[in-house]
Amino acid sequence: MTKKRAARAGFTLIEALASLVLATMLFGGLALYTGTWLRHWQGMIARGGQEDTVSVILDRMVEDLEAAQPGYSNSEGPAAVRFTGHADKITFVRPALGYEPRAGLDDITYSMGRAGADEALIRARRDQTKGEDGEDLPLVRGDLKLSFSYAGPDGRLSPEWISTNRMPSLVRIEISGSSPRPWRQWAYARLRVELPARCGAAQALAPCLQRYGIGL
Repeated sequence: MTKKRAARAGFTLIEALASLVLATMLFGGLALYTGTWLRHWQGMIARGGQEDTVSVILDRMVEDLEAAQPGYSNSEGPAAVRFTGHADKITFVRPALGYEPRAGLDDITYSMGRAGADEALIRARRDQTKGEDGEDLPLVRGDLKLSFSYAGPDGRLSPEWISTNRMPSLVRIEISGSSPRPWRQWAYARLRVELPARCGAAQALAPCLQRYGIGL
């Protein structure tokens, strides 16, 4: 009787193998679940960090655009505003940020381009007086889409700004992406200036309005 009980007290080889298989399946399932959860968590962190970066960039772009100047290229001849607005690229003139040698005006361009091997949103700056003196600064890297739309006094948005004698009243900026899932952020810049500074004089205002087509 004692020998039978001793024989039944242990595990058979088949029972041990079955236990091992079940344990493997259990830990494999836990590892799969943990790995999936971890990837989702890392994706959420990456997306949150990217969207925070994009929010800061949008704020910077709005500040840049709201400081834009008409910068008419010919003060005596036909009006010609130094402002180019396309659906995926924008170029404008703003006061340079700096003192002494950096005083003056800069040509600023925002567009998508290459930063080494990566696609990036780039802010290009060129000194208007020297042309070649400037920098191309990658603001954020990744598979992003940058788009602009423009509105005049009527408030209707258009993907192109074709006027050469005035600047838009409003610029809508949108940055979007597809990873880890589709997202987009946008902001509006309300330009402060539509006429050159010389038009601020009372005796010059009416001729400026007529010359540059403001109010027509």
